[in-house]
Amino acid sequence: MSLLTRAYRVHQYVPGPWILAFVLVICFFAFSLRQKEELVGYEYDPSSFPNIYMKEVETREFDNTGKLHYQLSTPQVTHFQLQQEGASAQDYTLIEQPMMMFYDTDTKAPWQVTANTGRSEANGELIRLLDNVLIQQQTPTQGLIQITTSELQVRASEQFAETDKAVKMRSAKGQIDALGMDADLAQSRLQLRSQVKAVYDPR
Repeated sequence: MSLLTRAYRVHQYVPGPWILAFVLVICFFAFSLRQKEELVGYEYDPSSFPNIYMKEVETREFDNTGKLHYQLSTPQVTHFQLQQEGASAQDYTLIEQPMMMFYDTDTKAPWQVTANTGRSEANGELIRLLDNVLIQQQTPTQGLIQITTSELQVRASEQFAETDKAVKMRSAKGQIDALGMDADLAQSRLQLRSQVKAVYDPR
């Protein structure tokens, strides 16, 4: 007896809709088993998903005398916890369009530091600023000082910043190009590391 004949006889005793429903049920169970096998092989990677995120954030830190030390403003921060068990030294926080203000020991205008992105590491002790980093301060003698670089490492509590990348410093008196910089923002002291080239405006 051919397979076609058997199928015809089955069709005589079992209505067509029931056969279709049976086939759909078999397909559903086969698909479910396949999905379970894929889920069993999946490993959760906590570094791919944020643990916490906040919008419109502004933080301030004061010194021992109650004077404003520095502040940080950002549209959004996203924190990543790398270990499921809890916090670790490898955790980090991404900062969108950070703007940092550092107030020196005198009554001078604060230093303002901005960048496209930032990454806070080492339990918040170190902040790496990336892309279009701009450091600026309005001074009474040189006017507006602007320093640009591609990357800057900031230790906010110490009001200290450094980079080994190319830097460009502009003011009303001219322009200075160099490779690498150390900046004590609390004392308004800047030290250029190497390959310093200066162009002064005699006016």
